[in-house]
Amino acid sequence: MIIIIIILSAALIIFAALAAILKRDIRRLNQTLRKIAATDTNMRATTGTFDKDISELCVTVNDILEKHNKIMAAGDKSNREFRQAVTNISHDLRTPLTSAIGYIQMLKSVQTPEIKKLEYLDIIEQRLKSLSSLMNSLFEYTRIIEGKAAQNIEKINICNILRDILSDYYTDFIGKNFTVEIDIPDSPVYILYDAGLFKRAMQNLIQNVLLHGNEYFKLTVDTDNIIYRNKVYNPEAIEVERLFERFYTADLSRSGNAAGLGLAIVKEIAENMGGGVHAYIENDMLSICVRLKNF
Repeated sequence: MIIIIIILSAALIIFAALAAILKRDIRRLNQTLRKIAATDTNMRATTGTFDKDISELCVTVNDILEKHNKIMAAGDKSNREFRQAVTNISHDLRTPLTSAIGYIQMLKSVQTPEIKKLEYLDIIEQRLKSLSSLMNSLFEYTRIIEGKAAQNIEKINICNILRDILSDYYTDFIGKNFTVEIDIPDSPVYILYDAGLFKRAMQNLIQNVLLHGNEYFKLTVDTDNIIYRNKVYNPEAIEVERLFERFYTADLSRSGNAAGLGLAIVKEIAENMGGGVHAYIENDMLSICVRLKNF
């Protein structure tokens, strides 16, 4: 009987000691979590416990903390991009508007010759057209990313559309002394998509070449890809991995509308039609490849 009492007493003492250690580990883990919650830190929860369940809890907590930090980092990046976008868009709106107002003031001046007034009216018209184009691009981009852009899905021959677009910009390329190479197959290449949206994406890429390209442009089309290649002035300044980000502000990506929306629209349309887009640089040549979805 005495032996049984001794064994039970020893067991109780061991159990109490283990419970105390377990309680201490839980208290330390709780203190660590409170500290993490109260401060902006990348600390991780740690424990030296022997208990498997507490160790697994610690691992789970750290997984949650890592996901939380990633969400916070993404939110901070999004906020920075938004603030930069507001700055860029404000600048893009203010510049032509301020210019137009200035010319309006000169128009109102009695000292302005009549011949100059006609010139100023032309300039004001161009500034207002620039504003209109900017607002249309912003509106279009918003509708595309929200999935509200009207779509008429049909079987379209992209070769014919590209030939029509190139003919529209023929004089622009000639005026800028571009050497142009076109490799479009005689046989049709069909996709199922909205012809208007597809045409807009291709126009944006052409405009990007004209605004930021240099001397040489080549368009290649096959059943899987459409590739735009052109020389660029300052290839080392281009962050290719960011080229299709909305509001990316490198000069190369600004296709005459707000803060990089030209190429951002290309990306949204390419993905919307089931394909994709990527870019790369070799020496002074920028290549933008639009991947097609076959059917």
